[in-house]
Amino acid sequence: MTDPACLSIPLQDYPGMNRFVLDWMSGDTRFLRRDERSDARAARRRPPPHLVDALIASNRQWGLFVDEQLRRWGRGQTVTLIAGQQVGFAGGPLYTLAKLASLLKMKRELEAAGTPATAFFWMATEDHDFEEVASLSLPMRTGQLDLLRVRASLSVESRAMVGPLPVPETLIAQFLTVFEMPRPQWLREGITFRDSFAELIAAVAGDEIVLVDALLPELRRAGAPLLESIFEKWDEMQRALRYRSGELENSGYVPQVAARDDGMYTLLFEIAHGERTILDRPKSLDPQRVSTSALTRPLLQDFVFQPDVFLGGPAEVAYYAQLAPLHEMLSVPVPRVGLRGHLLVAPRRLLRFIDRLAIRPSEIFSSPDALLAEREPEAVGEIRRLSGEMRRELMEYVSRIADLALPADHSLARAINRSVGHLEYHVNKLAERAVKGVARKDRERYAAARDLVATLYPDGQVQDRIAAWFPLWHEHGSHLMTRFIDEVEPDTASFKVISL
Repeated sequence: MTDPACLSIPLQDYPGMNRFVLDWMSGDTRFLRRDERSDARAARRRPPPHLVDALIASNRQWGLFVDEQLRRWGRGQTVTLIAGQQVGFAGGPLYTLAKLASLLKMKRELEAAGTPATAFFWMATEDHDFEEVASLSLPMRTGQLDLLRVRASLSVESRAMVGPLPVPETLIAQFLTVFEMPRPQWLREGITFRDSFAELIAAVAGDEIVLVDALLPELRRAGAPLLESIFEKWDEMQRALRYRSGELENSGYVPQVAARDDGMYTLLFEIAHGERTILDRPKSLDPQRVSTSALTRPLLQDFVFQPDVFLGGPAEVAYYAQLAPLHEMLSVPVPRVGLRGHLLVAPRRLLRFIDRLAIRPSEIFSSPDALLAEREPEAVGEIRRLSGEMRRELMEYVSRIADLALPADHSLARAINRSVGHLEYHVNKLAERAVKGVARKDRERYAAARDLVATLYPDGQVQDRIAAWFPLWHEHGSHLMTRFIDEVEPDTASFKVISL
């Protein structure tokens, strides 16, 4: 009997898992290595003091007092770990918490072994996907609704960077109505998406995490030499990306970032009046007016912070496979890339249900009818046998009628063919309803199966990709983060379903 508090499942059974990542985790390192960085920390370039001071000041504003650990990091005395995420409303989906837990787990393990570590969390404040940031999917447990979505929309199309934008009052009002809670400080009037996200993460993760605002001016200053190199090697980078993307495609993979219709890859954006526009060609710009794309953000991160380990989700790992030639071209050290841990959450009674019925991992991400039908093999098999016999006998009678009637009236052929189609359809529908009836015969079991699918695969999407983590924290408080850190297993080829 398995542990009803935790279920470990191979990552290959996680729906929609990136195929490149599965092969990479299995040992295929043609496009991305998995070994540790070989260069010693003492030999690395030290971060500029102005960046250290700016990080200390910005984290203090969010309630994090990380002065001493940043000073040690600035002196090159700690291992550097980093992960990142978009500044989603109310913390975003569950995988955000899995990233944080993965970072903290690795940091604590290093320090328990006598190696000081600094864990950075990069906040992608420069993104302009307002619709994605200003929405939240909340798990429901009533009726046929798996998820309740609260969202806000812009009245006009905009490419404004979301980090500095104020959180809309309409979005906050929806959120507070759902939770029937007093208005927290991290949702005070006029607060930006950046500060709201940062203050909530600070409350959950504490001073073990250093938050990084992608729009921090001192960060751009520290990255200015890299931006200049990108401008200088623009065409060479485009050729390298096309070649590497072709290599990935020839190996059966889909490159994580596709070229635009003109065949060029978006490398940088220009910032003007708070909005981002694509830079089609390199030109001399103040670093404060330059914003990175999905392809160059890892380069800026690795150039400035020189992390020993980067922990990312499947898409972020795949970015590194596509980017590898650019790191070498721009003389940017490549960190050890690791896959963040994957955690799903379900009540213990549902984990017991999985164990009691010996449900296979692939069946969890199914429908309640299909899931329970597989638990009734004899009845379902008999229904299918009888429906098959019914079809054969009906077709035999139709054939006999055709033999008698068609010689007398050839125009009946079309009507007979239509009748055959109708009969087969109704027999199949009858069998389908009978199978569902068998599946539903035990209402308690059906309700549990429905709850299981709605919990782990709401609206046909894996829970950690879509469902918010805030409701869990609202209910369980600090125990949630403790449990996540205890159970998360970064850089392993499995994911877990845990109870709280």
